[in-house]
Parts: sequence; structure tokens; C-alpha cells
Amino acid sequence: MFLRNRWYVGAMSDEIGDRPLARTVLDEPVVFFRDSSGAAIALEDRCVHRQAPLSLGDVVGDTLQCAYHGLCFDRAGDCVRVPSQKKIPPGARVKSYPVAERYGVIFLWLGDAGVADATAPYKFGWDDSDAFRMMHARLDAAFDYRLLIDNLMDVTHLPFAHKTTIGTAAVADNFTARTERLEDGVRISRWMENIDQAPAHVEVTGYDGKVDRWQIITYTPPGFVWLQVGSARAGAGGRDATGDDLLIDRNTVHSLTPETENSAHYFWITSHKAGAMTAEQEQTIYDRSVEAFNEDLVIIEGQAARLDATIPTIDVTADAAAIAARQLLARLIDAEAKQGLSVAS
Repeated sequence: MFLRNRWYVGAMSDEIGDRPLARTVLDEPVVFFRDSSGAAIALEDRCVHRQAPLSLGDVVGDTLQCAYHGLCFDRAGDCVRVPSQKKIPPGARVKSYPVAERYGVIFLWLGDAGVADATAPYKFGWDDSDAFRMMHARLDAAFDYRLLIDNLMDVTHLPFAHKTTIGTAAVADNFTARTERLEDGVRISRWMENIDQAPAHVEVTGYDGKVDRWQIITYTPPGFVWLQVGSARAGAGGRDATGDDLLIDRNTVHSLTPETENSAHYFWITSHKAGAMTAEQEQTIYDRSVEAFNEDLVIIEGQAARLDATIPTIDVTADAAAIAARQLLARLIDAEAKQGLSVAS
């Protein structure tokens, strides 16, 4: 069910402070902490002595100390101190997982550690610099992460699930779309011309006239969905509009990390050029976005509770991108299973 030899987002950078952070990823207990230099470290969250959670312990210098009997583990997962004796028992080590930190997130690798360096973490569609302002949120999803991929690749639900925020009827009724299968992903491009602004967009921009709106959505396995979305005054050039004619121009990455087969960590990172919006506008669009995500979670949790593999479902044209994304992910998981797998150690 899980694609293991890929990078996932395990945490936001600011989630890891002075205390260890416990998180289950791909059904594995993981603990994050920082050493004395501030570097992020990820270990198996299970002491080798009596299997107490290491996340209950303390960061001591460059090591993580178990809260039960005080054993200390370094960044490689090796036990380097047993307070009750001088000799370290043979085999006293826990799994250590490769990590990479950029864009304000901690990427985590739970597959074959020997090939992690040969695979770059997901590259966001903007610079990790002061030229861009980023905001983020993390939500808990009590269902299979693939249902969120479906949700993000088919946005015709916006007028119905998000009536008072980012939805408007034209998103489902008045659009042109093109689905593309990429080398390592799926992209759907959607264009809407001369339509009404969504309520949240009127609130942010103060403009309630007709607009041209776009949604360019790209899925990259295992669980990254990049949305390039925006709107401009109708007839002003669409994505090429400038100045006051360009109303909204945002990049967001939705990172979906399986916790278990039936739950997921939902990380959302949004970016826009510094100075493009006031602090009040930034906060408004953040609040309305998180409101919309929570609306999605309620519906998908209800969907998950009703899902029955023995009952056939039907597909509609708008499902094309979601189906292509599902097929790509399934092929990759199947290929990995056939090749065999050694996990991080």
C-alpha cells in the first residue's frame, strides 16, 4: 500500500524544538529531535532495552535519552551510554532514518537508506528565499491518504463542499481542462473565463466583478500535489495579467503522508511573492483555506466510513486526473514490491 523508496514530509521544521516529536509514518513509530547544532534527526521511536517510546525522553547534547532507564542514542541510532553500566551491549541500536530539511519542512525516508542520497526530495515550485512568503498548516486525516489525492485532483467539488469560501458554480459548470501524464506525475490544467469570484477571493481582493480563473494541479508520487491557482480581471490576460489586474497568484503544495493504512498527516504549504498581499490579506486567505480543508476532511471521513469494495462505483469525466494519479501510484508500488525492499536500518 505504501511506496517506501521516496521522500515524504515527516514534520514541519518548527514542530521540532527542544522536545522530541513522536510521529507514526507508514505504520512505523518515528521520533524527531535536533542535536546541539540544530540538525534534524529521525530515529525509531522504540528503545532497544524495554521498548519504551524514545519520544518520552530528553535531548541530551547530541543524543536522545530514553525516559525509562536513561539509555542514550546518537544520530546513527547507536546506543552510546547505559547509565547503569560501562559496557554497551552488542546490537544496542535503533533504526535511523535519512532526513533532509528545506522549504520549512523535514523530509523523511523510510525505504532503503542506501539509495536515499541518489533521490532528491520533492522540489517545490518556488524559491526557498525571502522573496517568497510561506505559511503552512498540518491537519490529521482519519482515512486513506489516497482519498485526499482524489480530492485534490478533482476540484469540481468546490462549488458544493466550499460554497462560502473558495467555491463558485463555474468551477464545475464552465471550464476547459486538459489532463497530462508526465514522466513522474500527472497534471490537470483548468481554465475558467468571465466567471464570478469565489466568496473568499472577494473578501481578500475586494473585487466582485467577473474574473478569469485558473487551476494547474500537478501530482507527484508518493503524495505531493502542487496547485498553481489564481485569478485576474476578466479579459486582462489571465496568467499574464499584471498590476491591479492580477488579483490572486498563489502556489500551494499539499503533502499527504500516510500514518497508517487508514490515517494520514496532511501538510499544507502556501507561497506568494513577498509584498503581493498585506498581512491582513495573507491571514484571511490562510483562514479561509484551512476552513475549506476542514470541510473536505468532514466529507472524506464520511466517505471513508461508507466505502465498501464490494459495491461498484461509477466514474465521471472529471475523475480523469485522479484515476491517472491512482494508476501511477499503484504501478510504482507494484514495481517496488517486485524488486524487493530493504528498509532503513
